[in-house]
Order: sequence, then structure tokens, then C-alpha cells
Amino acid sequence: MFNIRMSFCRVMAGFLLVPVLALSLAGCSTFRRKFVRHSKSKDVKEDFIPVLEPVEYQRVEVSPVENYRSHYAMVKAYFGDVYAALDSRDPGEKRERYLLGQIAAHLQGMASLLTEARKLQAQKAAAEIDEAAGVLDKPAGIRRYDLLKGRVHQIEVDVRRALKPDMVKEFIVSP
Repeated sequence: MFNIRMSFCRVMAGFLLVPVLALSLAGCSTFRRKFVRHSKSKDVKEDFIPVLEPVEYQRVEVSPVENYRSHYAMVKAYFGDVYAALDSRDPGEKRERYLLGQIAAHLQGMASLLTEARKLQAQKAAAEIDEAAGVLDKPAGIRRYDLLKGRVHQIEVDVRRALKPDMVKEFIVSP
């Protein structure tokens, strides 16, 4: 009985050893190829990249009238944004301050393009916007957004009446 068991174990070991040996011999080369470093080939050539000469583009000349119109269009757009910001009643006043500051900056830009008679109107409107922005310095609980909105609306009406591009076309000068 002992002899039968020994021969059975040898046969089983042979059946297990043959596939393991076959797999190790066959799969080893592909496994080795995967992790072997190859030296870089010498056919890689360095491409020459030429340095191009810089191209000088012509400066786009914008007439003072067009410049004034763009400032005026931005002022109109910012007034609309201020109304939307004041209606939303956000607890932070950063957006309102920014928008009012942009209106004042564009009004100053418009003033720089006008003669002295109309320049004072644009500067006065910019000063009024800065004064209206001073309301935002008060604590949030005592701010009167309705008064601020009314004040900004009155300034907008004054700007639209006195500083329309078609109305001040003859007062626009080159900077």
C-alpha cells in the first residue's frame, strides 16, 4: 500500500511540475522583455527650429468720437448692472462699489475727451457717483438702498440728457 501511495504522489507531482515548468520557460521571455531597458536609438535627430523675425503690427487708431461712444456705452451697461446689484440686496457691497467705481472711471474717461464746458458736467457726474458710493460705508442695517437707487437713477438721467455722444459730438477733442 505504501508503494501505491508513493507512485501516486510521483505521478501527481509530475502532472503539476510539467505545466509549471512549461509556463516558466514560455512566459519568462515576454516578462523579461517588458522590464528590460533598451538604449535610445541614434536615428532621433534634433529638429532645427528657426527664429522668426518679429512682425510689427500697425497700431489701431480709434477716433476720439468712437472712444467717447465706447465709454458712454460702458456707462449705460454699468448703470444697468448697478440696478440689478441693488435689487439683489446682497449683504456684501463689493459688487456695488466696483460697479459705481467703473461708472466714475468711464465718466472721467469721457471728461478727458471733452472741451472745458462739457468736461465739468462729466466730472460733476463722476463726483456725484463717488458721493453716492459713500452710502455703502454705512452699516448694512441702516443703508437705504431705495434712496441710493433713486440717486443713481437721477445721475443716469442727467448723464443721458447732457452727455449723449450725438449731443456732444462738436465738443469732443483729441486727447
